[in-house]
Amino acid sequence: MKATVIVPVYNEPESIGKVLEKIGKGYEVIVVDDGSGMDICDIAGKHNAKCIRLEKNMGKGYACRIGAQRAKCSKIIFIDGDMQLDPLQIPKFAEALDRSDVVLGYRKRKDIPLQRAISNTLAVIMIFLSTRKYYRDVLCGFRGIRKDSMQELELRGDRYEFESELIIRASRRGLGFAQIPLSVNYMRSGMGLKDTAKVAFYQLKEIVRSF
Repeated sequence: MKATVIVPVYNEPESIGKVLEKIGKGYEVIVVDDGSGMDICDIAGKHNAKCIRLEKNMGKGYACRIGAQRAKCSKIIFIDGDMQLDPLQIPKFAEALDRSDVVLGYRKRKDIPLQRAISNTLAVIMIFLSTRKYYRDVLCGFRGIRKDSMQELELRGDRYEFESELIIRASRRGLGFAQIPLSVNYMRSGMGLKDTAKVAFYQLKEIVRSF
């Protein structure tokens, strides 16, 4: 198998099937149903994907970590289940992991709604202050990491701070990064105000810690 593709899902029965259809052959696919209370695992089974069902909503970070623990491949790729990111780009991530420890997908500024562009720009600045390194897009859920590197980082974030935590810890450990441009199709809003505030608070704590 080329890589393990992990798809965290919460209440997305309309889109998850489309995502799985486009992943292609040669990958171990693990869907993590984060307490949806829907037929997510039934849909996953129809597409020959493994499914982990969480009894209650634990958060995206928790779902990603659980999926990574079950991964059998040395390369792990995360992609959201809402079809806003194109699964046909997964092979680029698998190839990039041959020469890098971590691969980040980045969305072009012109393709991002204004509110998201502003929040992402602020997040990029905060990650830079914490790591002294520049990453184009620190909030995108489309990313890859080698399994041994994932285990080394010992990530703990249960919710959306997972993305920032992964970058900060990997950067501080000197892991090698690659960045890949993405096509994106926005169909809904992103994090709510509460989750955005939690991510910002986490990033602020890491800035303070870096000094």
